[in-house]
Amino acid sequence: MFEVTSGILAIARAELSAGRPSIALRAIARRFQLGQTDVAWVAAEAFENIATPEIQAIWNWDLSAVGKGHSDDELDGLLSHLVVRQQ
Repeated sequence: MFEVTSGILAIARAELSAGRPSIALRAIARRFQLGQTDVAWVAAEAFENIATPEIQAIWNWDLSAVGKGHSDDELDGLLSHLVVRQQ
């Protein structure tokens, strides 16, 4: 089972604080070789106010950029209200 380590979480917070969620989450997925479910776990730990709809949006996002699922712009809109947890 995947565990969001303190190192992954620190990098995720920094990436998510710097810009668009889609760009940050894709970078995290590539850096740590994560799939949809694990990226959603990282987001669940990184955001203060995330709930089921936002997790489902990540699950339905086109992480692989193959044209299936939410586009990056759609995901950014769906996650735009989230606040990155500081500690």
